[in-house]
Amino acid sequence: MSFLRNKCILLTSLIAASSVAQAQPEEGFTIAPSIGYYNMDNHRSVDNSTAFSLGLGYQFGNPWAIELVYVNADSETTSGSDIDVDQYRLDGLYHLEGSDLLTPYLAAGVGTTDFSSGPNNALINVGGGLKYALNDSLALRADVRLINDTEDHEFDNLTTVGLHYAFGVKDKVQDTDNDGVIDTNDQCLSTPNGVSVDAKGCALDDDKDGVANHIDQCLNTPSGVSVDAKGCALDDDKDGVANHIDQCLNTPSGVSVDAKGCALDDDKDGVANHADQCLNTRPNTAVDAKGCSLDTDNDGVVNSLDMCANSAAGSKVDAKGCYVVLEEAKTISLDVQFANNSVLIDPKYYAQIEEVADFLTEYPEADAVIEGHTDDRGTESYNQALSEKRAQAITDVLINSFSISQDRISAIGYGEEKPLVSNNSAENRRINRRVTAVISN
Repeated sequence: MSFLRNKCILLTSLIAASSVAQAQPEEGFTIAPSIGYYNMDNHRSVDNSTAFSLGLGYQFGNPWAIELVYVNADSETTSGSDIDVDQYRLDGLYHLEGSDLLTPYLAAGVGTTDFSSGPNNALINVGGGLKYALNDSLALRADVRLINDTEDHEFDNLTTVGLHYAFGVKDKVQDTDNDGVIDTNDQCLSTPNGVSVDAKGCALDDDKDGVANHIDQCLNTPSGVSVDAKGCALDDDKDGVANHIDQCLNTPSGVSVDAKGCALDDDKDGVANHADQCLNTRPNTAVDAKGCSLDTDNDGVVNSLDMCANSAAGSKVDAKGCYVVLEEAKTISLDVQFANNSVLIDPKYYAQIEEVADFLTEYPEADAVIEGHTDDRGTESYNQALSEKRAQAITDVLINSFSISQDRISAIGYGEEKPLVSNNSAENRRINRRVTAVISN
C-alpha cells in the first residue's frame, strides 16, 4: 500500500514540475477508445479483469488537455459472485516535449467508481502515457494510472492501450522555428532561436558570402570572395593577407609580408628578408640567391666596386679588387734536404714547397727564381750540375703538384759557390745542400 502511495506522490510531483519541457499539440476535440487490464487492490476481494475505456476530450492550443473517461471492468468476487465495475473520470493531461512521432504526457484526475455490489466511491488518479503518431490525426496510445479509492482507501492500477483520434482541429498557422515566418513560406525551417531572418525565413547574410550574419566574423567581405566557415576571406598561406588581395600566395609560414602579401625586401634587391643574408645591399646592385652582392672572381670585392674583375682565385687584392703589388723581393728558404749526390725530394718536404706556391698565388704578378746549392764534395763542375738539377726538381714540384705556371718560375744552380757555412763538418755540409726561392715582381 505504501508503495502505491509513493507512486502517486511521485507522479503528482512530476506533473507539478513538468513545465521545464512542453509540447504544443494542435487544438481540437479527441476520442480515445482503449482496452487494458484493471488490477484490483488485494483488500477488495475482487478479481483482476479486462477493462474497456472510452475517453472524450479537448486539446487546448497549449500542452494541456481535458478528458472525460468511462471505464468498464466486469469481474467476480473471490467468492464467485459477478460484480460490475463502472468508472467515470475527469482527467487533465499535460504533454511533454517529445519528437515528431512520440509525445509523452502526465495525467491526473478525479471521478467515481460504481461497484454493482456496493455504493459509488470517489477516486483520485495519477499517471501518464505515451502517444505514437500514425498521421496528423491518429495515434496509438498507451496509458498507466494509479487509482486511489478515497472512501475504501484502496489502491488500484489500470493499464490500457488503444487509439487517440483528434478531430475538429482548428487551422493554425505553424512557425516551427519561431522566426516570424510561417512554415508554408519558410525556406529555412531550422533557423536558430533569436536569429534575424529575411522574408524567406533564412538567416540574414548581409555580405552575401554564404555565411549568415550570426556566424559571420567578417561581415563586410567583398562580393564574390571565397570565405571560410567563419565568413572570412580565405588566406591559404596564413600571412594575414586574403587570397583575393595576395599577390604572393605561397609565402612561407611566419614570414613578414607587405600589404600585397609578398615577403618584405627592405633593400629592394629581389631577395626577401627571410632569405637575404646581406640585408643592406646597395640599390641596383646585382646579387646572388642569398641576397649578397655578386663577386664573380671571388676576390672579396663585389662586382660593383671591383675595378679588376678577373682576379685570380686566392690572390691578394686591394679595395678596388686589383692585385696587390709586391713592394720588395721575398726570399723563402726551403729546408729541403737532399741525400748525397741525389736530386730526389722526399714528400715530407712538400709542405714547405707549398708555402712558395701559396705566396705566388697571392701575388699573381710576381715570379720566382729557385736557387740550388751543394756542399764542396765532388768536382766543381759536378756540383754545378747537381745544384741545377736540385733547383729544377723544386720547380717541377711547383709546376706539377701545385699548378704554378712554368712561365713564372726559373731554376738556377750555384753549385758550391755560395755556402752558408764552412764545409768542414758533415752537419755544415748538410746545411749547404739547400734550395732557396727568391720572389719578386
